[in-house]
Amino acid sequence: MGKSKRKAKKSPFIIIIFILIIGICGYLSFNNYTKMSKLKNDNNKKKAEYLVLNKKYNELLKSNKDFSNELEKEKDIDQTIDNSKKEVFELAKKAEENIQNGKTNYKIAYLTFDDGPYYLTHEVLNVLKEKQVKATFFTIGAGKESCIDNRSFNCTLLYKKIVDNGHTIANHTYSHAIFAGLYSSVDNFIRDIQKQEDLIYSKTNVKTNIMRFPGGSSTAKSLKNDIIIKLREKGYGWIDWTAQDGDGGALKTRDQAWNIFTKSINDNIEVVLFHDYNYITYSILPDAIKYLEDNNYIILPLFHDSVMVNK
Repeated sequence: MGKSKRKAKKSPFIIIIFILIIGICGYLSFNNYTKMSKLKNDNNKKKAEYLVLNKKYNELLKSNKDFSNELEKEKDIDQTIDNSKKEVFELAKKAEENIQNGKTNYKIAYLTFDDGPYYLTHEVLNVLKEKQVKATFFTIGAGKESCIDNRSFNCTLLYKKIVDNGHTIANHTYSHAIFAGLYSSVDNFIRDIQKQEDLIYSKTNVKTNIMRFPGGSSTAKSLKNDIIIKLREKGYGWIDWTAQDGDGGALKTRDQAWNIFTKSINDNIEVVLFHDYNYITYSILPDAIKYLEDNNYIILPLFHDSVMVNK
């Protein structure tokens, strides 16, 4: 009887302990389940992030591959352009020889533009592209980071456009400071040439080897011969001009420019002087090109070996 009472007394205690154990186990199970669910969600989230990153990585790889392919194509294009220019210049050299020897009725005109680039050079390049004509641009560097005819535009960016369009880019000194020290000494002049050469190369990766004296070679006066010797040492040829439209002076009307231009075209090989800042020249340019072509002129860009380039 005593033992039964003791067992009866113990039963509620055992039940309570059992309930507590079940509760603790349930809590632990729920807590573990919550942690497992959170861990699973975190893993799923990280997996999703990984998939996104992996996709971006693959896209980046493809982009880099495409870029590399485009870069190789660009190199091929540059090489093709260089080879084409070389072939054109070789043919032009033969054409000059045939013209001088009277073996052809064709003539050659070299269109040249001085003192640029300017913002207007955009439009000049558009005309040349439309007419499928290549020209030569004798460029300067002073003040070109802010175009005179559009202060918000950096004109040195046009060096690359000139080259990319297949034209010859040439050296007209950096400063063009005819009355401000350019011709004060041979060394000063050559430094100015070098400065412009460096600028052109930095913008285009092209090393120029043709130059024009600002104001023409006669402007160098007593320094001319010594300057030419130094230019020769640097591998430069130099050139003046044989025809023009007068846009370097006080040109007032289109008719005036047209008359000067047409009257100056007399030789079988012409070097035409224009300026790509002049709106009158821009206005007559399409007609000037047509006039030359109608008179049997082939219009070409200058090259170092041309008979017209003094070396």
